[in-house]
Amino acid sequence: MEGVKQSYRYGGSYEETVHLSDGQRIHLRLMQPSDKQLLLDGFESLSPDSRYARFMSPKTTLTDGELRYLTEVDGINHFAIGAIRRHVVHKQEGAGSARFVRLRDEPDTAEPAVTVLDSFHGKGLGSIMLQRLIEAAWERDIRWFRTELLAANTASRRMIESLSPDVTFRHAGDGALIATLPVPEPDQTPTAPGFFVGTSIHKLMSFVARAKVSVRPHMTQPPAPPESSG
Repeated sequence: MEGVKQSYRYGGSYEETVHLSDGQRIHLRLMQPSDKQLLLDGFESLSPDSRYARFMSPKTTLTDGELRYLTEVDGINHFAIGAIRRHVVHKQEGAGSARFVRLRDEPDTAEPAVTVLDSFHGKGLGSIMLQRLIEAAWERDIRWFRTELLAANTASRRMIESLSPDVTFRHAGDGALIATLPVPEPDQTPTAPGFFVGTSIHKLMSFVARAKVSVRPHMTQPPAPPESSG
C-alpha cells in the first residue's frame, strides 16, 4: 500500500496464520481491492440480526460504492484486516474483518469496527482481530477510539457508562451516546496474547459483541453520492 511505512508490523507485507479455540486455522492479512467479492459473499452469509447490528438497518446487500470504500483503503487513515479461511484448491472463505477510520478533525482518534461472521462466533476470532487492530492503531499514532452507541433505554445507558472510568461519553441525540476511550498501549512483545483483556476497549467490544448494546456505524460509512441536479 502506497504510503504505508515498511517498518510497520502491520504494513503491506503483513500476514499471519492464527488458531481459533476450536483448532481452525485462519489467515490474517491487510484488506485488498480484490477482496470485493469475498467481502460481498461474507456479508450475504451474515444473519439478518448481525447485519442490523452492523448497519442499523435491514440491509440486504452492499452497493458498489460501499464495496470500494471497504476494500480500497490507504492503510494509514483507513486501515483494515481481513480474516480468511482457506479450503482445498485455493478456495477462500471470509471469516471477518477489523478496521479503523481516522477522524479528519482529530488525527489521533479513529472509529473502530470488528465484524465476525456468524459461523465463527465464540471462537476467539473477534478478540484476535481486536488485538491486531489496537497494535496497528498504536503504530499509526492513533491514541483514542471513538464509537457511537445506540442506548435505547436508561438501563442500557447506565450499563455502558459503568464499563470503565477511562471511557467518556457525550450525548449525540436520537438516543445515541458517543464513547471515547484510550487505545491501550501494546505490550513490548507485539503479539503478546491477551494484553488488552480487562481494558475499557475490550469491555466495550465484548458488550457490543453480545448484542447488549448496538453500534451505529456513523463515521465509518462511505458518504452518500451527491444528488443529481438534473
